[in-house]
Amino acid sequence: MAYGLSPVRQANGGTIRLNNWVDGNGYRIAATAPTAYFEGDTCSLSSGLLVTDIGNGDLGALVGVFWGAEYQDNNSGDVKFVRSIPNGTVAKAQYKAYVYDDPSTIFKMQADQAASALTSADVGAVAQNLTGTGSTVTHKGGSSLDSSTASNTQNATQKAYPFQILGSAQDDLGYTSAGTTMDVLVKINTHSWGVYDGNFPTA
Repeated sequence: MAYGLSPVRQANGGTIRLNNWVDGNGYRIAATAPTAYFEGDTCSLSSGLLVTDIGNGDLGALVGVFWGAEYQDNNSGDVKFVRSIPNGTVAKAQYKAYVYDDPSTIFKMQADQAASALTSADVGAVAQNLTGTGSTVTHKGGSSLDSSTASNTQNATQKAYPFQILGSAQDDLGYTSAGTTMDVLVKINTHSWGVYDGNFPTA
């Protein structure tokens, strides 16, 4: 089952932190949630507010990965933390969202391996998103990496692909055949705070 993106480590060896690029108030979500939010969803900003950006294909400039939110209950006034937000949920004021927003963060996500399978030759390639439905049970998002779109071509089209593949995240570091999903390591390729420059690794 796809689970969106899950942080693994920092490329620079530092500590993985939330909300690096905003002040102590964090990212804000409208008091009436405009969509559902799930842990592991990629996000962007719209009119200064955090929105999920999990469609098929290219996603545009991303600020990072949603990892829960704090809000004041509209009825009781209690302050609560949630890992997911149902679409249309009303809070007393804007939600304070937590986002893994450092462009150096390396994530794990599921590759669908459906139409074609990734191999070690795809390390360094970029790929598009495959949308999915988040789970209200696990609170995890449903996005995965579309293996069939992996490309090492260097042009404007590929620079817009949201993920760069860094390698296998399988226990044996191997690659599965077509029809069997697998976990891969990725970084966000179209990051608002560190947009990819179009230079692919040569190794």
